[in-house]
Amino acid sequence: MDKKIPGTAENWESGKLGLNEATARIASPEEIAAIEQAVGLNMQPISIRLQKDLVNVLKEIARYRGIGYQPMIRDLLQRWAVGEISTILDERAREAKLKKEEIERGESLAGDLRKIA
Repeated sequence: MDKKIPGTAENWESGKLGLNEATARIASPEEIAAIEQAVGLNMQPISIRLQKDLVNVLKEIARYRGIGYQPMIRDLLQRWAVGEISTILDERAREAKLKKEEIERGESLAGDLRKIA
């Protein structure tokens, strides 16, 4: 009868639970989803078509940085989205400020519509 080793942090860190391909197994989709949810990731698989050269460059950059290219692309998209939202909010704040200044100077908002019509 096999003696089961408890799945404690110490046993994982020490390697008692395995550190090679012989003791590894692929996680099920349910296990992956549970892990992602536990660490706050709400991942959605997507399909995207990119130029082969771009994919090769991204893979090379990721390899140089010592990370997987898909996590690197997620990070790249996350940083771009945060920056773009910031830019949009700045633009909208400037537009609102300009409209407020127009109102304070007594310029009619309806006047703008009459000029267009």
